[in-house]
Amino acid sequence: MKTLSIFSIRTFLPLLGLSLLSLTACKKDSETATPSAADGTVTWTSNGTTYTSTARSSAIVDTGDKIIVTGGSDDSNNIVSLSLLGINAKGVGVYDLRRGSVLDNLPACVITLNASNSAQGRAFNTLYGPAASNGTLTVTQYDKASQKLSGTFSFTAGAIPNTPATGTQAVSSGSFSFTHFR
Repeated sequence: MKTLSIFSIRTFLPLLGLSLLSLTACKKDSETATPSAADGTVTWTSNGTTYTSTARSSAIVDTGDKIIVTGGSDDSNNIVSLSLLGINAKGVGVYDLRRGSVLDNLPACVITLNASNSAQGRAFNTLYGPAASNGTLTVTQYDKASQKLSGTFSFTAGAIPNTPATGTQAVSSGSFSFTHFR
């Protein structure tokens, strides 16, 4: 089994969240220079604070059958990422966020706190959560042709091993709604 070094895990996950958010600023030559806040919205509650992300949210097709949904707080300190595998095969339905390995290709949710400070960023992943099942991600609408995606989520994520993060983080009242994939 291949393992990642401590440095690569500490560096990779916060950078992944920030990279995914930065993709929302990218544009095709045929798009206008003004970013569209109407592509989608991600809302979630963490540590007693509710966040709603529009300009810092995206739904990215990572592979033919995987979509990554991200949302970031206005100060870019709190980022939530939802990795949804098997979307074309399963479509609308409930995806269990179970404990497992990053090599298992499981649906997973990540919350990164203090993301704007790479030295103090702390990432938590449902794959390392405290239970066999660490939450659910429910897709209520998926239409690939018209690029519509919506749903809800809630989860408890555990600290990613060999990083500054400790303990668990809970995310509740999560929802997402998109009318455009990237």
